[in-house]
Amino acid sequence: MATRRTSGAISIGAILGRTVVYVVMAAIAVTTIGPFVIMLSASLTKSLLAVTFPFPLIPHPITLDNFALLFRSTMALRWLLNSFIVSGVSTLGCLFTSSMAGYAFARGKFRGRDLIFTLFLAILMMPTTAQIVPEFIVLSKLHLINTYTALIAPWFASIFGTFMLRQHYLSIPRDYDDAAIIDGASRFQIYYRVLLPQLRPALATLAVLRFMGNWNDFLYPLIVTTRQEMRTLTVGLTTVNTGGANAGLDMAGAVIGFLPTFIIFMIGQRYLVEGVTLTGIKG
Repeated sequence: MATRRTSGAISIGAILGRTVVYVVMAAIAVTTIGPFVIMLSASLTKSLLAVTFPFPLIPHPITLDNFALLFRSTMALRWLLNSFIVSGVSTLGCLFTSSMAGYAFARGKFRGRDLIFTLFLAILMMPTTAQIVPEFIVLSKLHLINTYTALIAPWFASIFGTFMLRQHYLSIPRDYDDAAIIDGASRFQIYYRVLLPQLRPALATLAVLRFMGNWNDFLYPLIVTTRQEMRTLTVGLTTVNTGGANAGLDMAGAVIGFLPTFIIFMIGQRYLVEGVTLTGIKG
């Protein structure tokens, strides 16, 4: 009897504990997803209805007028194109330079390698905002303000990406290198054909982080661009000042800015945990 009572108490306690966990997780999910649902609903609602309270989560009628007005009255399409160009090219450049630099620090043997890598890591401690003024001065002297070069060049390489991929290179046994050398492979062939394919989760993780970082960046594009046609989406949307009279238009811009990063994240989310977890395997 005592055993049955104990097992019954344990099962009831486990059920209650699990119920509490589910309730808390549901509350967190609602508070996290709720603003995005409201944002999407407001963008599909007539502007005058978007400021009413309580706000209807299902708009009636559903309309795309806010999106049409946004693209018709602003340069949102050009800003969207700029964001895709800057984020896409920066991401590809970051993957290329970080994968090669990480390979050099992980497999290369040259004088000062560890010192240089330590200095690289030390730069990570410097706030990004402290680097903006020197970067702006250099770009201004080179007459590169309001150009794609100014928007892309500083992000073409990544110290964090180099560190991350170096850690993944170190997790790959050197037996692969030795076998490739016996087969007559060069250093570049070992990098490109042997090791790089094994870094796909890490490369996907870095691509997602780099793309989202560049897409959502606001301060740097604001400083290096002064012409409307060179603005990125995050900066350009701040110039659409409706004064609160057209909340639907504001929410339409927010949806356009949110969707690309959401899609990229959903595509690469399965690599994120694996890539970040394996980063610290070897030092």
